[in-house]
Amino acid sequence: MPRTVPTPFVPRYRLEPHARYIIDGTLEFVAHSSDDHGHVLRRVDNPNLCESFTHAVFAELLDEGRMNIVRDYHRASAAAVRLEGPERLITELAPKRRERLLARKDVCDAFLRAEAAGETSRADVPMKAFIKRYAMGILEKAVEQGRCGSDDIIVKRPPSPTALRKWLRKYEACGFDAMSLRDGYGRSGNRMPRLESEERALMREIAERYASRLQPTKATLYIDLVDAVRKENLKRRATGERLLKKPSRAAFERVISGLDPFMVCAGREGEAAARKKFFIVRGGLDMSRPLERVEMDAWTISLQVILEDAGVWSKLSPEIRAEVGRRRLLLSVAIDCYTRCILAARIIDSNTSTAAVSTIAMAVMDKSRFAEAAGCVTPWDQCGTGETYATDNDKAYTAYETRASVTDMGSEMLFPPAGTPQNRARIERFFRTIHKQLVALFHGRSFENVVAKGDYESEANAVIDADELGRAIVRWIVDVYHNTPHEGLGGETPRNCWIRTTRLHPVLPPPDPDVCRHIFGITVERRITNSGVRVLGLNYQSEEIQRLRRVAQQKPVLVRIDEGDLGYVSVRAEDGWLTVPCVKAGFNGVPLERWVATERALRREHADMARLSEEVVLQALADIKAFSASATQRAGIASPIITSTDVDRLERDRFRTFSFDRGPEDGPAVFDPVDVAMEDDADTPCRTDAAQMPGPDGRGSGAPEGDDGTKEDDYGMED
Repeated sequence: MPRTVPTPFVPRYRLEPHARYIIDGTLEFVAHSSDDHGHVLRRVDNPNLCESFTHAVFAELLDEGRMNIVRDYHRASAAAVRLEGPERLITELAPKRRERLLARKDVCDAFLRAEAAGETSRADVPMKAFIKRYAMGILEKAVEQGRCGSDDIIVKRPPSPTALRKWLRKYEACGFDAMSLRDGYGRSGNRMPRLESEERALMREIAERYASRLQPTKATLYIDLVDAVRKENLKRRATGERLLKKPSRAAFERVISGLDPFMVCAGREGEAAARKKFFIVRGGLDMSRPLERVEMDAWTISLQVILEDAGVWSKLSPEIRAEVGRRRLLLSVAIDCYTRCILAARIIDSNTSTAAVSTIAMAVMDKSRFAEAAGCVTPWDQCGTGETYATDNDKAYTAYETRASVTDMGSEMLFPPAGTPQNRARIERFFRTIHKQLVALFHGRSFENVVAKGDYESEANAVIDADELGRAIVRWIVDVYHNTPHEGLGGETPRNCWIRTTRLHPVLPPPDPDVCRHIFGITVERRITNSGVRVLGLNYQSEEIQRLRRVAQQKPVLVRIDEGDLGYVSVRAEDGWLTVPCVKAGFNGVPLERWVATERALRREHADMARLSEEVVLQALADIKAFSASATQRAGIASPIITSTDVDRLERDRFRTFSFDRGPEDGPAVFDPVDVAMEDDADTPCRTDAAQMPGPDGRGSGAPEGDDGTKEDDYGMED
């Protein structure tokens, strides 16, 4: 256990000048100013009124879901994008449109990088050469990722130079907003002749006006230049000086093109758009603040190698060795490169796009519940929206679902070239470090004592249990790794570095709960009825979805649920996602797993009844919550990732005939007869049997013990 108890940490979030801040669904604000004490927001309906919020109050509003933040809402380019269509998020688009948009974004980003490196230009010949190289790269990647035994490889047709120029023009004009690539328009080039110094100085003076929030066009500025030359020549004619030549429009536009690209973008579109373009063309490798770059990867947990290195493999029985050899677990991790803090860690069976999205969702949110479940002393409160997510080229990360989720947060994804792990050096080094530390966790006198008692089989079974392993990893990350001096941080601990640097450079806040559900939620299809939409035996109803019902009629609509809160669902409408509340009170903050456990408990107790009263259901929910005080130990990083298939299976097998109504409090509780098995489903991810819920004694071991029985904490981390 650490020698000192950490002091409470109040997160500091960064305000954005063009963001829209909505409190309690009615009051709309824009950013005014920030300091060490808090934030000042200006009312939109009355710009003369400002309100102040301390950092603690601001964080509390976010945690309680009372504040909704829409990034870049008031930016001119974002307003232009909204005029072209109602969709605000890529995840709101149909799959075909989403794939087409992200494919356009890929080729535009690749071209901008090549153009910045001087490898191509926007003329037809070099652009055709670039498109050919790009198409060959896509084909090679498709061949590498193709399924074994498949004779067909499907790739998209590359764009023509004309189409690519149209996409680039629109992409740049809209501040590199990917949603702008739904449509496009063209652009043209020019050349420049040589002029005298006086003409060049005057051109430079007028050209610098191009980097203005007024966003003057080149044509307008050229008219200003011609007028300035005319006025200057009137003076020179009176004094007999040399008259200035009128520069051609091509010459003037060449001067504008020679301006500093970052300053032009910052002047016309703001610093946020300039930083985004700087990331695209430079790769986003330079870091100056927390969450500027987040690296993600999945590491194979080789339990056999860990136990061999710990010197305990030979002490296990052949049966347990065989069991360990069959286990294949992966650890999906996200790390903040600037502070080296671990933002997310999930134990998974395979690295899929669903697992990647789940890891990203965990990275942006507060993870204190995971730390509490593992018995940690230090909170796991590092959270916020990352600016760049760097991964390898695994299908889990290149999938449209993963990239759409990241893009909808206003972030970017970076895919370093294959075979270059040095471009993700920090997470690669972390995996080497955690391997050494896991060896230490299962090594030493504690295990030797168990073997001496003859209990080594039960101990080994705990080792190969994913939940136990997950708690040990969380305990090590939060209490050991985050509080250990790190060589790459000059001897500072990752947690102290996070606290210090987020005060200097506040991070972007995580998306609000509704947006998180829109982006990261589990997607299912449901039809809208008179009762609204039904998910897992619960009805969700609002006036908005009844209006949508008249449009959708009998067609199913997309519904997204948050497995951590069944109080609301998101329903896809023509103009975006609708937030729809549960008809029954008492489900705010109720996780899916607790609701499944409640249904099972009620089914066992009331299987002979015809319908349950609401009083009985809510009391059962409360009982399950109280029982889960110790069962929260299971809410760890090894909890199964629930997919839409799992939800549909639960709906079919468990909740198809489940219903409950408000009835007399002293009346009988009744339940519809059902034809499903009474025992737990083996393939259902929501496991809640009492025997599977370890109590407080099932916590991870934390730091390894020394010879004197005390916790050793004098470790150092390599960069």
